[in-house]
Amino acid sequence: MNCKVLNFRAFLIVALFVTAAVLCVYCYAYNAAAGIVLGVLCIVGCCALAALFIYRFIRNKSRLIVAISFSLAAVLCIVAFSVGVTFADKWERGTRFDGYCSVSGRVCDIDTQSGQYKLLLDDLVLNGQSADGILRVDVVVSDNNIADVVRCGDTLQFGAKINAVDLARQDGTIYGNAYRTNVRYTASVKSDGIVVQSVGDVRLLEKFSINLRSHLTENMGEKYGNIAFSMLTGDKHGLGTGVFEYFSAAGLGHIMAVSGLHIGFLVLLLNFVLYKVRKKIRFPIIAVVLLLYTVLADFSPSVVRAVIMAYISGIGILIGGRRDLLSSLLCAYSLILAVKPFYLFEAGFLLSFVAIFGIAVFSGIIRRFTDKRRVPKRLGNAVSGSISVSAGILPMQAYFFKKVQALACLINIIVLPYISIVFISIICLLPISAIPQCGSVLVASKYLLMPLDYLAYAIAHLSFTSIGLKSSSALFLCYPLMFIAGEHVMLGKSKTAVSWYSLAACLAIMLVCAL
Repeated sequence: MNCKVLNFRAFLIVALFVTAAVLCVYCYAYNAAAGIVLGVLCIVGCCALAALFIYRFIRNKSRLIVAISFSLAAVLCIVAFSVGVTFADKWERGTRFDGYCSVSGRVCDIDTQSGQYKLLLDDLVLNGQSADGILRVDVVVSDNNIADVVRCGDTLQFGAKINAVDLARQDGTIYGNAYRTNVRYTASVKSDGIVVQSVGDVRLLEKFSINLRSHLTENMGEKYGNIAFSMLTGDKHGLGTGVFEYFSAAGLGHIMAVSGLHIGFLVLLLNFVLYKVRKKIRFPIIAVVLLLYTVLADFSPSVVRAVIMAYISGIGILIGGRRDLLSSLLCAYSLILAVKPFYLFEAGFLLSFVAIFGIAVFSGIIRRFTDKRRVPKRLGNAVSGSISVSAGILPMQAYFFKKVQALACLINIIVLPYISIVFISIICLLPISAIPQCGSVLVASKYLLMPLDYLAYAIAHLSFTSIGLKSSSALFLCYPLMFIAGEHVMLGKSKTAVSWYSLAACLAIMLVCAL
């Protein structure tokens, strides 16, 4: 690796090898023998390179950071492959239930987002045997609508045809959403066929979430309380029919998927509150708050990514090291995939990373461009951030959703400062509203949310807001081309030409896939 050409990033090596290990797990899910052979070759190759660079370091012919990079890559490759193979065996080759079963399970969540009742059950007992994972039940409303009285924590019993969910689907794709939510079975049952065995087995975190949602809806109304709850936790199950859809169509769906944006707002607020506290004390306090917030958000991949990056940034500030966005991003990527390998095939996980990848690759270039033209700093930062994120997510969005939001970039430049005000107002007013007789202060957040809601609804109903696209896996080729076009590849005088050629190649791939 020539450091004169590539601005060296240790975690780029780690991320590439971990990705290779996960792809070996993907092969294993479809063909165990081929997956094992490829996995062994990947791990042995990585270990051999680690040994080589350790030897070269001992002989003073290699840098320590390179030896550490390959050593860490070898460790994480072994972990990712082992975890992935074990999980695939447990899901696809373990005990599976398919067909009519007697079902007993505890309600762990209720989804009314689509306008229908969907119950999520854990602690499953199918035909008298314990079963792993979660069962999603579509409740068909009948005359005796027991679904109206079912609450989180209730244990239900019924008979229904159970459909096992395949992790490795027949079309060659991994069902990433099922992996993230751990939904392994689906069923449909009439509500009058459900019997409530017991009530009230609500766990601590569920109780907190239920009380938080109830508190918000009581003081902000059903619609805006659920929007606020979704902004805080990422849980969209209580949103009314179509709400998330028109927010997404307007390019604002990200505010309801807890991510780095929310973590950034929270860290900004905590730093403001604790600005007089010494850094060595402030950082542990912020770290604990972020950990608790991660638990509240149910360890959403985007939140875990943002928190890991915040920890790395905080440690860098404490020890006086140089903060590097791309390195911390790749570190979070490698650590998460080592523990949750199949997240590589989950849309939310990938969108979260490519958004920050876009910032790491393009924001510096765009900021220098706006600075030369004397654009005000805050506006320049908003423009560079929004364009970079839009560029980063565009290929991934087209691949997974077969459409892109044409106005998302412009809308986020305009609306993002206002979103920060809304989010911070909810965070600040919540503790005050918990004081008896003070819940009405949340009405202020409701009135702040209303213009955002109206704006999202209006934009979503404009012509050409969402543009449908065809897509293929060739879109993933855009990301190495973006990396080459960015500021981390240093090519001297030819850099400008190479960057334009790379971006032109990205555009050509997008157009070919769209046709």
